[in-house]
Amino acid sequence: MPEWELRWPWQEIKGEPLIREDFLEESQPFIRHVANQVCHRVLDWGRDEELSEAMIAFNEAIDHYEEERGVPFLAYARLLIKRRLVDYYRKQKLREALPLDQEDVGQAAEIHLGLQEFREREQNNERAQEVREFAQALAQYDLDFDALASVSPKHRDTRETLLRVARILATDPELWGPVEKKKKIPMQALALKTQVHPKVLERGRKFILAVSVLIANQHDFIYLREYVLPGRRG
Repeated sequence: MPEWELRWPWQEIKGEPLIREDFLEESQPFIRHVANQVCHRVLDWGRDEELSEAMIAFNEAIDHYEEERGVPFLAYARLLIKRRLVDYYRKQKLREALPLDQEDVGQAAEIHLGLQEFREREQNNERAQEVREFAQALAQYDLDFDALASVSPKHRDTRETLLRVARILATDPELWGPVEKKKKIPMQALALKTQVHPKVLERGRKFILAVSVLIANQHDFIYLREYVLPGRRG
């Protein structure tokens, strides 16, 4: 979820126990996704201690987060989860079982809890990693950044329409399943679902597809989502 999709103001998430509890529950898919990536295996709630550690890190991220610093919360939380899991394996004397190379372990161990320690270098590393991974994801659909630059809509109304279409495409399993399987958009079904003229969809096909990839992989592309889907919370 991008930052503007939060259903509560940050002061309520921090200060209201019931709202924090709801936020933690809503964030479980993100927490599990990050932990799965770090551990390179599928973890289950109630069975794997790594998820408990990841949840603690996410809760600590809430305590230390400062919205005015302009760092996406989920990016900050992601780093804290990685750091805590590295520490967990070290404490358990299972460092050799951690599926990270030495450089990754060293970088994760340098991350401290405070946002002041969320240094520019870590943010740049995270952004660069996202760009590399997004380029790889786009390549599966025969897309690249140069092509997207030329097809990005110039008019605000068109852009808003295509962003709405991309969100529908990425979040509807009946539409997105065929996209992942065949690597192309089911245009007729999408036109019926969105009530947008097929010619508009065809002209914006590459843009729609790229943004849909971004949305469908929401837990991986935090910085890019914040850039492409700008804040709407006022």
